[in-house]
Formats: sequence, structure tokens, C-alpha cells
Amino acid sequence: MQSSTALRIVLLTVGLLLIADTAIVSTLSNFNLGVILPAFFGVPLVLLAWLLPRMDHGILLALKWAATVGYAVAGVILLVCGLLMGTAAKRAKDVDADVVVVLGAAVHGDRVTWVLSNRLDTAADYLNSHPNAVAVVSGGQGNGETVAEAVAMQQYLIERKGIDPGRILVESESTNTRENFVFSKSIAEQALGPNLTYAFVTTGFHVFRAGRVAKAAGLDAAGIAAPDVWYIALNNFLRESVGICVYALRGQL
Repeated sequence: MQSSTALRIVLLTVGLLLIADTAIVSTLSNFNLGVILPAFFGVPLVLLAWLLPRMDHGILLALKWAATVGYAVAGVILLVCGLLMGTAAKRAKDVDADVVVVLGAAVHGDRVTWVLSNRLDTAADYLNSHPNAVAVVSGGQGNGETVAEAVAMQQYLIERKGIDPGRILVESESTNTRENFVFSKSIAEQALGPNLTYAFVTTGFHVFRAGRVAKAAGLDAAGIAAPDVWYIALNNFLRESVGICVYALRGQL
């Protein structure tokens, strides 16, 4: 009986924390799948905590086993995705490239978000330590943005990080990661010629999948990981895990 009570407390606590994550992050971040997913996992845990004493026969027993198997499978998937993300994020610390493509993220008006500023800070560090490298800032204009992401990124690198404008190429038409790479490669080759070596900067959780997208787009580029924002790290991890699963099902990994 004590073990059952302890399990119910654990299920209830974890479930409520996950629901609270969705409630809090939804007020701090753009609404997306990553914001919803903690509550998606949390609500069933709360229900299980409430129903557990009654789940010893019939449909409720079957439901308990289905939930157990479902969460076990989800746990394995998240573990595998976490290993893939973590390994990819650590792989390219010392890459030497002619061009570093900085992948865009949401902009509020013309102001870069914390996620994007982390990417730009990482790119600036790379440029400062590789004086012959050139950056391509990449990202079009989305909803709620008064300028293209790439324009805001260029302004940040120049005004906040002191990067020479002559070392920044602007790609402001892309609407997804594949276009980021295809359009950036075209712009870099027009400006610098062919046979360039590439790296790209994105948030750590995104390096693995972005690298696969780059390869499929014909760009052999090493990923450089920027730090995530701590309060949305769980949400980004869950969303990216779904993205990896979708790519795997499509045969794109």
C-alpha cells in the first residue's frame, strides 16, 4: 500500500510540474509544439495518479498497462534522441571553415530573441577566432517581425559584437532550414567563389537534425552548438525529439 501511495505521489508531482511548465512557458515564449508537449505528457500522469487504486481489473487495467508501455517507449525514444543531439552538439568544436552559416530564429519586431542572440554570440566568437572566415546570416521575415531575421542578425553582429560588416553576408529569403542552407551556399559562392568549406551555428539541440538537412541539400557543413535558453530547454528538447522521429519515419536521417 505504501509503495502504491508513493507512486501516486510521484505521478501526481511529475504530472503537475509538466503541466506547470506548459502554463508558464506559454507566457514567455512563442506558442509551438514544444510548449504543448510537457502538458501532453503531464495530464495523463495526473489522471493515472487519481485512477491508480481502481486500475486493477477490466478496461482500467488494460489502460494502465497501455500507459506503462506508452511511457516506456517514449522514454526510450527520448533517450535515443538525447544521445543523438548531445553527440552531434559536441562533435565540431574545432572546425575550420571559410564560411559559417548562422541559422535564424524568431525576432520580436527587429530585436533578436535570447535564443538567436546565443547563436549570434557563438558565431561572433567563431569569427573572432577565425579572422579569415565569413558569416552568412540566414533567415526570412515571419509573423510579428518588422524586418527579416537576417537583417536583425546582421545589425546585432555589427552593433553589439563589433564584427566588420564586410565579413557578413545576408540571406533574407529563406523560410525553413533547407532553404537556409541552399540560399546561403548560393550567396557565399557568388561572393567568394566555389570550393568553400562550411560550418553552421544553431542551438545545440538542433545541430543533429540541421546537419542532416544540410547534407541532403548538398552542403557538407559541420555544426557548431550555441547554448539553449534554460527555461525552454525541456520544451525545445521534446519538440526536436518529435522532429527527429518525423525525419526518421520519412527516411531523411
